[in-house]
Amino acid sequence: MAENMLGKFEKYWNVVHEIMGVAVVLGHRYKIELLEYYYVKLYGNDANDQVKSIRQLCYDLLYEYQLKMNNGSSSDSQMLDVHFSNVEGDGLEDYDLYVRRKKKARTSFVKTELDVYLEEEVLPRSPGFDILLWWKLSGVKYPKLQTIAKDVLAIPVSTVASESAFSIGGHILSPH
Repeated sequence: MAENMLGKFEKYWNVVHEIMGVAVVLGHRYKIELLEYYYVKLYGNDANDQVKSIRQLCYDLLYEYQLKMNNGSSSDSQMLDVHFSNVEGDGLEDYDLYVRRKKKARTSFVKTELDVYLEEEVLPRSPGFDILLWWKLSGVKYPKLQTIAKDVLAIPVSTVASESAFSIGGHILSPH
């Protein structure tokens, strides 16, 4: 019986551990620190790889949500390229190329919302902390992360409640 339970747990954990990791990162009281703390105990030498995987998933989610929120609107760099391409024949094409390269180098080091969020200190743990209220109030500072948090934190942690309801229904109603 224990082996069956362990098998079910492993199957469930393999499916949900990444999204659960993202949910932990979005908890302002824990962030990456809780993953680092527990993953050493769970994964041993593979802990850093697991934490990197969750961190990368957070960045991937942020990127996907940015694309979704922008809805294909033109970015500043595209508008900048159009602006430069309209000025031709004045002998400054090399200068335009230089400015574009410099802008790309400068913007490649810009911090994302996630970087700023992760660099902030974790909040002290308290029993009455309401994570949904915190995200509601922090939406001005982290609008994209707030959207991700609303979606991720709304996912039920377990399917036990719904499975239990169907199981109990079988006792109340006959198959016919």
